[in-house]
Amino acid sequence: MDITLISKSFQTNTTGLGSYSKMVYECIKDEEDFNINLLFQKQKQKRGISTMKFSFVEIPLQLMKKRFKYGSSDVYHILNPLESFYFNPKKSVVTIHDFIPIHYSEEANKFTTITKIIYKKALNKSIKFKNIIVTSQETADVLKLDYNVDDDNINIIKYAIDDKYHPKFIKNDIFTIGTVSVLESRKRIDILIEAFLEANIENSQLLIGGSGGMKTKLKELANNDSRIKFLGFIPDEKMVDFYNSLDVFVFPTILEGYGLPIVEAMACGKPVITLEDGFIPSDLKKRTFISSKSNLANDLKNKNFKCDIENNLKFAKEEHSLNKMGQKLKKIYYSMI
Repeated sequence: MDITLISKSFQTNTTGLGSYSKMVYECIKDEEDFNINLLFQKQKQKRGISTMKFSFVEIPLQLMKKRFKYGSSDVYHILNPLESFYFNPKKSVVTIHDFIPIHYSEEANKFTTITKIIYKKALNKSIKFKNIIVTSQETADVLKLDYNVDDDNINIIKYAIDDKYHPKFIKNDIFTIGTVSVLESRKRIDILIEAFLEANIENSQLLIGGSGGMKTKLKELANNDSRIKFLGFIPDEKMVDFYNSLDVFVFPTILEGYGLPIVEAMACGKPVITLEDGFIPSDLKKRTFISSKSNLANDLKNKNFKCDIENNLKFAKEEHSLNKMGQKLKKIYYSMI
């Protein structure tokens, strides 16, 4: 079976989409009956230009070239709705991660008006596909209630995480709070910094992984406090050590399609704090300690963030395994021929 996976990137060092795309490839690459092709962006461009160029220029050109040399694929899996425009719905699978660009414009203010319009058109095309993959029940419910998508066309498959994530003893005499994300307003790292400064915990530090447009403002908010360390981009091979160096992982986002860093932290045996007003799929959020903007400083200071570490570890490893994701994907692909 000839399968083509379409994504702007298959690298974990780009975005959550890159990580998801890589995991999809990793969990099906050893299937003997599959001949897998990757269609991805060849040259890196500026973010906004990059997305549109890949969706409307590179994809049709690469498809024409491939079809001329090898013919068409049996199945196309589009890993982001924005790349769905040039594919036959009857031969295609699409993953719809969330509705952030069009349903949550205030929280997702990085999206331009034109991006929102294009995303909506892409979504309207995607809901006609033979198989739609979503990562949470919440996303499935929106498709059924707001877009009248038949339940039989929707498949819930949770994100997989790499098998490397596991508890590991790292000696640390400093009480360490950490987070990792793109540094943009939706992630609300400013709330965490303010809470950390207010808590003023003796012998403590705050580790912030990631890069993004808000880094300068966040550094200004930190006011050169030596306890707050901006780590920048954390290489994939160092993520396990990062999570295991923490006493607690805090994810203060206002809105998330899923929240993969939460799962990775749980797989390393760490308690996780989220905020009560943050929209995170309930199956994941209910396993975290839920604080609030006003109480976060006190919860950190009092070390009040009890979680069911053992059950969370089991949830992270079993429900987000590459094997489980691969079996579900293979079943969908085989059903299409």
